[in-house]
Parts: sequence; structure tokens; C-alpha cells
Amino acid sequence: MTADDLTKKLKTVSQEIRKECADVIAETATEYFKDSFKRKAFNGRSWKRTVKRTGSTLIESSNLMNSIRPTEVSENKVVIAAGNEKVGYARVHNEGGIQYVKPHHRTVRGKRQQVRGYSYKATKRQFMGESDDLNKLIIEKIERNLNQILK
Repeated sequence: MTADDLTKKLKTVSQEIRKECADVIAETATEYFKDSFKRKAFNGRSWKRTVKRTGSTLIESSNLMNSIRPTEVSENKVVIAAGNEKVGYARVHNEGGIQYVKPHHRTVRGKRQQVRGYSYKATKRQFMGESDDLNKLIIEKIERNLNQILK
């Protein structure tokens, strides 16, 4: 094997390792952000309690939690997003602020009713963002994977 062959081989291995690390980051972050809904907390800060009598905070249909997904995974960048056409309220719940609701219809006791548009101040209940705990988890998983590769 020549020096050029070795250099090419190392570049290929390096790219494979970076791609593997990006996959680990995407998978771990997505799982961690979804677990925020079970913990009802993020980065050690509990969410403000609600007055809901049934169900769990921010989980009525699970649409918000299920909308969390990796949107970009490459060797240089990993992007995790929340929200879609059904879940336009993801950002306002994560960051807090004013949520606008369009006029719509609702069925109450079997009768269809018109609901006017309205707005409300949403309390910040962060479920995704930068987290020291998440960074530690990612580093542990990557180190474990690298140790297995290098054995």
C-alpha cells in the first residue's frame, strides 16, 4: 500500500465516521427532545403546570411530539425541527409568546359550531434547544461507537 492509497483510505474512513456521528447526533437529539414530553421538563427546568384535568401537558393528540424529526443530516450539520402543516404552534410553545388561532368549526355535543379567531399568550414550555445533558449523551454514544470501531 502506497502513501497515496493510505491517505485515500483514511479520508474515506474519516467521512464514514463523520456520517456515523451525524446519524448518532440526529437520533439521540430527536429521542431526547421527544422525552421532554414524558419528563415535562427540559434542561432541568420543569414546565409550568396547567389547569388541565385530563391528559398530559402539551400532549392531547401527540401531534406536537410526533412532529419532532431530523430535517437535515450531513457530515457537517444536523438540524432537528418540530412542527408541520398540522402543528403550526410548535415554536410558540417552545419559546412562549402569542398564538393566533384562525376561525374554525368545532363540534360540541353533536352540534357543529363556528369559532371566531382568537389569540392567547402561550406559556413557554421548552421541549427542544441546546442542552448540556444532551451534549453529554451524544458524546458518550459517539465515544462508545468509536471505541467499538477502533477495537
